[in-house]
Amino acid sequence: MSNSSSHSPDDDRAENDPAKTYRIGHKERDEAIEVLREAAGDGRITVEELDERMEKVHAARFPIDLDEVLSDLTIQLPSDRFRPGTAVSRSAPAGRAIESGKPLVIKAGWESDLRRGRWQVPPSIRCEPSMSNVELNFLEVETDLEVIHVEVVAGMGSVVVVVPDDWAVNVDDLSKSWGSVKSVVNAIPEGRRPTIVVTGSIGMGSFRARFANFLDRRRMAK
Repeated sequence: MSNSSSHSPDDDRAENDPAKTYRIGHKERDEAIEVLREAAGDGRITVEELDERMEKVHAARFPIDLDEVLSDLTIQLPSDRFRPGTAVSRSAPAGRAIESGKPLVIKAGWESDLRRGRWQVPPSIRCEPSMSNVELNFLEVETDLEVIHVEVVAGMGSVVVVVPDDWAVNVDDLSKSWGSVKSVVNAIPEGRRPTIVVTGSIGMGSFRARFANFLDRRRMAK
């Protein structure tokens, strides 16, 4: 005799999925709205789309609801933090570059933006240190890219690039205006290791390219 009320393993997984059961609050909604505003500011979505998506954010109850709104705008989805084992980007396997036609834009207004540890590196990065500092730390990065383009937009902040000993940094096309440019890193890498090609202008700030120092090594040892 068959049981009319079937219960599949998929039902159990859905019931135990925190992304579908954990109630979000103001913090999660505010973070989602910030992603939308940055996307609108970069021209990736229209003002009409911004308004429409913000309404969905305000109506969202669970992390999975925010995924639907942000899936085409960010690599790290809101639900990833609630699901064990999904800390790595869903669309960029560990150790490989993000395939994207647009650069990663890093803005440092009133607060500095530090990229450290293991992070997904795209082929092109745009740094905008208007008032504060940007740090691009590649010491723990795994990538198959041989060239990484970094464009610096003139501002009053500084940009620091930290690389492993076998990487290279080329600053030949970076202008300094009123600021300063200093690199103690080789311009030619070892073998097929990455070269970071820096262009643009540092404005009134400063640019530094260096290897790991004592503080970097101590932080990585923890």
